[in-house]
Amino acid sequence: MDFRTVIGDIPRIHSRRAPDELAFVDGPVRLSWGTVDDRVNRLANALRDELGIGDLDRVAVLAGNCHEYLDVMFAASRAKAVYTGLNVRHHPAEVVEQMRDCAARVLFVGPGFEEAGAVVAQETGALPVHFRGPNSSYGELLTAASPEPIGSHQDPEATYALTYTSGTTGRPKGAMISSRSEIAFVHSLIIGSETRVDDRFMLVTPLFHKGGQFAVMHAAYVGRPTVILPRPDPEQMCLTIERERVSVFLAVPTIMKMLVEHVEQAGAGRYDLSSLRHVLYGSNPIPVGQIRRFVELFGVAMCQIGGIGTEGGAGLILDRVDHERALVDPALAHRLGSCGRVQPGFQMKVLDDDGREVGPDAIGELVFRGDAYIAGYWDKPEESRRAWRSGWLHSGDIGRRDRDGYVYYVDRMGGRIKTGGETVYPREVEDALRGHPAVRDVAVVGVPDERWGEEIWAVVEHEAPVVAGPELGQELRACARERIAGYKVPKRVLFVDALPRTALGKTAIAEVRALAMAASSAAPTGRR
Repeated sequence: MDFRTVIGDIPRIHSRRAPDELAFVDGPVRLSWGTVDDRVNRLANALRDELGIGDLDRVAVLAGNCHEYLDVMFAASRAKAVYTGLNVRHHPAEVVEQMRDCAARVLFVGPGFEEAGAVVAQETGALPVHFRGPNSSYGELLTAASPEPIGSHQDPEATYALTYTSGTTGRPKGAMISSRSEIAFVHSLIIGSETRVDDRFMLVTPLFHKGGQFAVMHAAYVGRPTVILPRPDPEQMCLTIERERVSVFLAVPTIMKMLVEHVEQAGAGRYDLSSLRHVLYGSNPIPVGQIRRFVELFGVAMCQIGGIGTEGGAGLILDRVDHERALVDPALAHRLGSCGRVQPGFQMKVLDDDGREVGPDAIGELVFRGDAYIAGYWDKPEESRRAWRSGWLHSGDIGRRDRDGYVYYVDRMGGRIKTGGETVYPREVEDALRGHPAVRDVAVVGVPDERWGEEIWAVVEHEAPVVAGPELGQELRACARERIAGYKVPKRVLFVDALPRTALGKTAIAEVRALAMAASSAAPTGRR
């Protein structure tokens, strides 16, 4: 593949090389590269000729993971259009907002989303096209379309996808993903997973999210098959690994935890998981104990990927060797709490509040550059300028780099809490509380306070059947006081059955803060 390759070219390249080789498995559907290339040609022609989509016009997909979704991703690029995946966990009103933001003209609707799709299409005027079901028009669209190949537009800088940020701290923004940045991202995953010519991949992360998007492009770029799962159900994951001899997949900590608990409950000998050799993970901080538990149970190589998520590539990698050394050498165990080191193709600096680069172990904002990063946000020039300054993409993440080059995430810039004139990073408070057996998960936020400026609140997802009340709140505060300075200890502990999360399992901090604010206004003593 040369430097002019675009995402829509990938099925054509593999179809010419090995048309009968397996490309995708979706339940009973098994598609070769030759078949995929034909479907992509037909849909690209239909986008142009039947649906009136021109260069850089937008089309949207409201669907779970399925092979038709991939048709749209590749065909949009081949037709020099732009696709955007819609968050299937959002309320229809939120989906409408994204549709209006990107002005998508066509809405592809997957099974189970017919009702929401009808609302969105009516509100936005987009033309609905249903993949499956009684109102399906997708099959007829492909059958009637011309199979004539569309030549590559050879513009790797053109946006092929608008992938919206998860909105953990504010309103989602459309990151403009080009073929060049996506392929550079894939190269980093090839290095991180030590990709082999006989690998078989499994897709469990949602395709509307960057995690699903780059996971499927990783396998497609190297021409290896991907088994598509509609959702990360641990039983189906185990059965799929066994049946399809899956060797690699991308996970997030939430999925890893579910998988460990399921296999431990079912019994390690119930499934043949011997084909699994490498698991990539990222997105959220993960307790070191959880990494050890996963490796001990599955016996696989691990690779943590980090960087800026939706906006770019895996600039930071904690690779297989790092994991193996840290798991056996107590002197290196702390590295499991890092994001790894900067890998080839990327540059990173740590800057203080005045924009000056700081030395080892000093805390500052992590800034990056490299081909894998986006050029900006859709229709948001001011936010794009704030993100890109002096040639560097500002992540908004606070961290530090040690003398060995390992990078440690501290917190989001907007997450810093100013209390009594002191700066507190929520991550260190959360880490102090996570060791308590009653805490399943926790998020720490600042709530405005007349005396302190901000008051530290810990919103705790408690383990069942723990009785969550004032006594437990005091116990957790005492636990934190043994590990961190007194001014960092939460003033309030709010218990919830489940923390609000994004579709990829990240804690939705804006929603957590809203919960704390509401509790503070309604009852200053909170639910402690």
